[in-house]
Order: sequence, then C-alpha cells, then structure tokens
Amino acid sequence: MFNSTISKIAKSSLVAAVLMGASATANADTLIPTDLTSNLEQNIAAQMQDMMQVAQRELSISLQAQLSSSMFDAEESDEAEQLAQEPTELAITSAMVKE
Repeated sequence: MFNSTISKIAKSSLVAAVLMGASATANADTLIPTDLTSNLEQNIAAQMQDMMQVAQRELSISLQAQLSSSMFDAEESDEAEQLAQEPTELAITSAMVKE
C-alpha cells in the first residue's frame, strides 16, 4: 500500500514535470518566432526608410538637373532670338594702300 502510494506520487510528479517542461518549451517556441518576426519587421522598416531617402535624393537631383537643363536651353533660345532680331549692319571694309 505504501509502495503504491509512493508510485502514484512519483507518477503524478513525473507527469507534472513533463507537462511543465512541455509548457516551458511551448512558451519558448512561441517566443522565438515572435522575436524573429519583430526583428524582421524592424529590419524591413529600416530598409524601407533607407530606400525612401535614396529615392528622394535621386528625385531631387534629377529635378535639379532637368531644371538647370531647361534654364540653359531657355537662355540659349533667348540669345538666339535676340541675335535674330538685331539688325545686321553691313561691315565696311576699306583697303587703303599707300603708293
């Protein structure tokens, strides 16, 4: 009788220990994917911010280049129009030769 009581207590303790171990393992298993997911989200967010900064910088440089190019083209066309509107003067050249 004493042996059966000790046997039941030992079995109950073993089952409780197995359940606690399984529970701890299950908690650890859920913590690992949660940490991985959190790290992945942070890395993706950081990469997206970097990509947005690079895209903004490239867009700004592209707009500046296009603006300067169009301003240069406008200046050239203005100069060409001014030259076309100026009356052409006949250049009088003389060749005086001493004899």
